[in-house]
Amino acid sequence: MQQISQLSFRFYLIAILGLMCFAKQAVARDLISIDAQAVKVCPAQFEQNVPPTFSEPECKTIRFYELNPQNNHLWVKAILTINQPYLDLQQASAFYLFGKTSSEVYFNGVKIGQNGTPHSNPEREFVGKMDVRFYVPNELLKLGPNEVIFHLSSHHGWLDLSSPMHFAGIGEYGSSQDFFQNNMLVSLLLLGALLIGAVYLAALSIKAQSPHHERWLFLMVFFAIAQLFLELSRGLFQYDYPFQDLRLILIVISAFGFGVCLLWVCLSKFAILYRQIWLLLGTVTSVMTIYFIPWFDVKTAAAILVPAIMVTVLLGWQVYLQRTQTLLTYVVILLLFDLVALITVATFHSILFYYIITALMMVLLIKQAQELIAHKATLADEQKQIAKLEFRLAQSVQHQAPPKLTLNSAGQTEILNTADIIFCKAAGDYVDIMLTDNKQRLFSGSLKSLQLQLPDTFMKVHRSYLVNLDCVNALKSAAKTSDSSSAGFLIVDNNHAIPVSRRLLPQVREVIKA
Repeated sequence: MQQISQLSFRFYLIAILGLMCFAKQAVARDLISIDAQAVKVCPAQFEQNVPPTFSEPECKTIRFYELNPQNNHLWVKAILTINQPYLDLQQASAFYLFGKTSSEVYFNGVKIGQNGTPHSNPEREFVGKMDVRFYVPNELLKLGPNEVIFHLSSHHGWLDLSSPMHFAGIGEYGSSQDFFQNNMLVSLLLLGALLIGAVYLAALSIKAQSPHHERWLFLMVFFAIAQLFLELSRGLFQYDYPFQDLRLILIVISAFGFGVCLLWVCLSKFAILYRQIWLLLGTVTSVMTIYFIPWFDVKTAAAILVPAIMVTVLLGWQVYLQRTQTLLTYVVILLLFDLVALITVATFHSILFYYIITALMMVLLIKQAQELIAHKATLADEQKQIAKLEFRLAQSVQHQAPPKLTLNSAGQTEILNTADIIFCKAAGDYVDIMLTDNKQRLFSGSLKSLQLQLPDTFMKVHRSYLVNLDCVNALKSAAKTSDSSSAGFLIVDNNHAIPVSRRLLPQVREVIKA
């Protein structure tokens, strides 16, 4: 079992390293955007289907990222400046609009596409996709300023996002999902690595003797996988804009689950006092932090950082009290995780998050595998000690009051002291019993049924032999015996050589040493 654990974990490490080595970055395409520019915004009139003049008194000038079509019906005008190098490319072009909205787009006065149907009445708005692109004929493109008009509304969804508009610009014609596939290969490979870790932990968790915290460690990996998949979903699927709200909620829930599991794994692993209270306190603090922070990127970071920092402090205090090396190792690991996460909090909602998470899970799994191997070795030593004690006890009982063996043969009943038996040899439907006075008796039955009637001082050393260990004088190598299935033989009562099978030789050697 120890070898299996080592091999399976080595495979996990090799898989992660291999995935990271072969990961490649996606190449970004040339884009001209209006993200940082000022735009003119006018509230749309009911049933207004044509652009306004944008000189109306209710119109105002804002930045593109300040646009908020949520529960609104808007007309927006922007200026897109196209340079000569872009025109020289002579490529098929598309206008890309990413945001939580239904939309229509006009380019230099010509309608180039529609995504759903914007409308003042929520019941008459047809929901659009979150990320779309509209083909722009080359004849519409001109050097210098180009006028782009958006018709927007967003009456569906569950959340009021602080930044519902993400991008607007022109570039080479292609899938809108391509823009979210930067680092896609890296992300998919990390997802595969986490899945390997989940399988490894699941195999450990289903065992009855598996520590309880291993199941929580499995849940940690599960939440990391769920969050990574949700992050990748925008580059894998095109979905209606209301799903963006659900996606963000699920991402935060996954981050929260990961953080709570990390807290409980460490609390239970090191048997921290009042750990249920600490778990409750960490959970409540995380929930309150998530609730009051307005930005979902920061909500996601806080959902993990709050419990991570709490458990780092708790384990650090235990290190101060106990001065143990194992605890110190975990504190250093968690402290590094906290510091990297805090330093990179602005990009914590990106692929960098999964580098950090995968690295943390890798280190925790290494520690878990090392501890599992050490635990198995300790159990094996304890089992050996128990076997030795049981054998000594059986010897003591046999010497003080030897158990009796009753034989029935030819209508006669004979009672033997088990201490007078040297060994037993299977012979078809019978068993030959060799006694200390060199006499033999027959037992009618199998060797297995006879073993059940004998005390623990009798050990099966071969498929055909039971030996009274009290009568063993020496254990010799197999060179002196003609039995090819044996790895050695026992000298019993100074006269008999009993073969020992290869499978049972280690156990026999241990008992002889006892």
